[in-house]
Amino acid sequence: MSLKIEKGQNISTAVHVLVETYKNLNSLFTEMDALSIEDGFIPLTPRFLRWKSDSSYDGWLTSNFIKLYQIQNHTSVPHLPDLSDSEIFCVEVDLTGEDNYPEVTLAKLTYDFTQWTRMPAVSDHWIFGDIFRMDNHFCIKEDNGKWTSEPFEKSSKKYWGLKKAVAITVPLIEISSPETIKSKIFKEFRELE
Repeated sequence: MSLKIEKGQNISTAVHVLVETYKNLNSLFTEMDALSIEDGFIPLTPRFLRWKSDSSYDGWLTSNFIKLYQIQNHTSVPHLPDLSDSEIFCVEVDLTGEDNYPEVTLAKLTYDFTQWTRMPAVSDHWIFGDIFRMDNHFCIKEDNGKWTSEPFEKSSKKYWGLKKAVAITVPLIEISSPETIKSKIFKEFRELE
């Protein structure tokens, strides 16, 4: 086989693997939404949030996905009836991860909801994805695998009134069944302090 054909097959194989990964993620997100209700949570958005860009080749590939949840049976925010006046729980799936290993970040986010003017859209990924990355907007600390983040005063409004965030990270491959979705995601949400 010629080197030219082999390189072409490598590209095709890589795309096939990515498509299969997306199928698996779709199954994961569908199962998470179904199980969330059983565990007393509700999905805030019907679809995942993600970053896309036509001008940056990094944005052609979706490698980071965010799903948002809240605990059921809380009082609604007066100006946004689909939003409860309680914490938001964030599941961020990052296919590249911190050490080039796929990981899931689980975060509990506390907000001043008077800063919210609408529900999150698919393109609002950055509002939730920046919280543990942008040290020019947040005071970010890590202690024994637990992350905390608080916005600087100048950034609170930009990030929709975020007050504080707490998070942990787990390897994506540890979440592979309904049981691990419940134990590694929704149980962990309730234990985040």
